[in-house]
Amino acid sequence: MSDDGKADERAAKAYEQLGRLKSTLREREARLAELEKRLATLENSTAVQFGRIVANAARNPKRGRRLPKELYQLWRKRHAPVSASGSSAGGGVQPERVDRPEDRLLVAGPCDTVIVAGVFGPGTAELLGEHAEIVPLYPHDAATVLRSADVDVVVVDAAAGEPGGPWAYLGVPGMYDRDLALHELRRIAAARALPLVLYGEAPPATLASLTWDARLPDAATAPGRLTELMEPA
Repeated sequence: MSDDGKADERAAKAYEQLGRLKSTLREREARLAELEKRLATLENSTAVQFGRIVANAARNPKRGRRLPKELYQLWRKRHAPVSASGSSAGGGVQPERVDRPEDRLLVAGPCDTVIVAGVFGPGTAELLGEHAEIVPLYPHDAATVLRSADVDVVVVDAAAGEPGGPWAYLGVPGMYDRDLALHELRRIAAARALPLVLYGEAPPATLASLTWDARLPDAATAPGRLTELMEPA
């Protein structure tokens, strides 16, 4: 056999092997896409959500007081349609990040006091920090922090809008970026069933006109009142 014939034979075998490899790759991508869809369905299943709720309550005993309410909400949504997002066969596989609730159980020394996420003015975080665990919220990342932080209550300081602070001019008409950031915080707090508290005296009219679960004008009694808000009804 001539050299040209041998080269053609080797090329034919190479193309045949390449075809088999492509076929195997497409098959594995299809299987991976199907597993992605099944995983998304499992992550949104009632059983997994039940496990997350119980795991969160085990990590922080104070959240156990809200356990019946969260389980009731889960029961009401048990028949809601589940959207299983997965990659299409022709679009390639795009795995998404999965938050595993069991990872939260690995945190040593869970907090046994009230955890307060807040929009604070000067000195307020230090004052409340003597009686509670404090999670400060800032306009640029407040929504992201509140979605993931394990907190018991959200406090908005009436003095947070004073000039010089991160929330400067909050409550001043026309400061739409601050208003939008606060609106998003209130929406997330409502979705997570977190009490919304307005703290401090003489709040701006734009804050005073909003709906709050509690108002704490007296700084001396604020820590005790925050604890009372966590008591079961």
